[in-house]
Amino acid sequence: MRTSTFFDWGTALSAIITSGALHPIGPAAAVSIARAYHAYGPSLGLLIAVSAARHPDRIALIDESGAVTYRELMRRSEAIAAALHSLAPDLRTVGILCRNHRGFVEAVIAGSRLGCELVFLNTELPAAQLARILERHAPDILVHDDEYLAALAEVGYPGIQVRGWRDAEVRAELPTLDQLARQRHPSPPPARQPARITLLTSGTSGMAKGVARKIGLRPALEAAASLAAAARLSDRDIAIVAPPFFHGFGLGALAGQLTLGATAVTRRRFDPELALADIQRHRATVFIGVPIMIQRLAALPDEIRRRYDLSALRLALTGAAPISPHAIAKFLRDFGPRLVNGYGSTEAGVVSIATPADLAYSPRTVGRPILGVSVRILRADRTPAAVGETGTVFVRGGLGFNGYTADRGGSAPIKEVHDGYVNVGDMGHLDARGRLYIDGRDDEMIVSGGENIYPREVENALSEHPAVADVIVVGIADPEYGQVLRAYLVTTDADPGDNALKQHIRTRLERYKVPKQFVRLPELPRNPSGKVLRHKLGEQAAS
Repeated sequence: MRTSTFFDWGTALSAIITSGALHPIGPAAAVSIARAYHAYGPSLGLLIAVSAARHPDRIALIDESGAVTYRELMRRSEAIAAALHSLAPDLRTVGILCRNHRGFVEAVIAGSRLGCELVFLNTELPAAQLARILERHAPDILVHDDEYLAALAEVGYPGIQVRGWRDAEVRAELPTLDQLARQRHPSPPPARQPARITLLTSGTSGMAKGVARKIGLRPALEAAASLAAAARLSDRDIAIVAPPFFHGFGLGALAGQLTLGATAVTRRRFDPELALADIQRHRATVFIGVPIMIQRLAALPDEIRRRYDLSALRLALTGAAPISPHAIAKFLRDFGPRLVNGYGSTEAGVVSIATPADLAYSPRTVGRPILGVSVRILRADRTPAAVGETGTVFVRGGLGFNGYTADRGGSAPIKEVHDGYVNVGDMGHLDARGRLYIDGRDDEMIVSGGENIYPREVENALSEHPAVADVIVVGIADPEYGQVLRAYLVTTDADPGDNALKQHIRTRLERYKVPKQFVRLPELPRNPSGKVLRHKLGEQAAS
């Protein structure tokens, strides 16, 4: 059976040494690290505390409030933890409903210090879903931005509320993180247990599910080492971290930079031209964004891109959602061979990484599995697929996954396990060199007139048309064929018309893969990580 693996520890350790992560530390830093381990235990907060011990005066984060050093970030967070402990000595769960700013990080560190479960909430949840998720996870304390005050009042959240990002014009009789950071309380006892994190799945077709896990030291090191080998990250990097922090990719990107002792630059909302301005202003060396952000950067007119000095930028890192080969090729053409593409899921964590060399070979690949992870492609009867043959993607290793948080307590089962490998719900294939290619979701395969069609292949073909700015393809019921394809498009002013689009696809794919319908939209409905909300496509078209 063909099992794909790639990264080796020799290459990874070389990259880690180059990154500065293993630079010698002095006696004072060693004592601080030992104290931090005693207080925090293995947690996200501990990783940041170690960086603070090593680089106390280095800038940790730059947000719309300015810059904060590692020393100041830890001082504020520990004061917040002491204040929270005084408010709720038996605190077990902290919910975080914040956009990208230092308050999110402070809540993570404070919750880690108290050994709490950290529940990361989607900042775009409608009130009805927010109510159900808060009921399901029941956080004792919720740290949230002011923009969610009305929604929380509507759902009747009964716990303690702490305001994260504070809008000047909003008045509310609730404590803020800034106020808690100025208070003085006795230090809480050491964390009783390692802080657990709970991420929510994307929820693109229904209710978001909770994925709870403890972060094991070995898989975390393996993921970090693989990324270091692929991206050559350094503790001197200044990284624009654009994905939402509540999402697995954004959280991992943020944690990676702060664990390394680098500087993270972020904004509460992404704007492509502001991102270029930030790269110039801060001499940023790394840009991290979900595929739709990469796509929007590549779509900027040349005259706008040329206004900014991007000479310091050496790497762009993307992941968390599908990205079209056309968007990758355009980014590589306009920004140079600087792109690394990661593949994974909330359930499995990071699975594979495509290096710039991989993407130069084929912009369709998602690369090769990281250290500690292996991938198998299995047929419907669960026999191994041949090289180049599409089958179900099964993954073993990495962060692991035991099930979803069920609405009424307990854990809902995972989809399928075969010989220790977990079905992650994607269809894909491997090439002769072990590179992985994702062909689509197993629940999105369309059967039209007896032919199996994966929409992503059709989307990739349509995205190559110069007038198509964005596209998603779905199946709709048809009395003759069972299902036919419908393409939802965002086009430029020079709309080519349905017949020209059909001819464009016929020159690239089989005739049965040509959509029967084309629907124009001003934009595709997407969640904050860039995935298309398929259940909202009909609403968008009707409006």
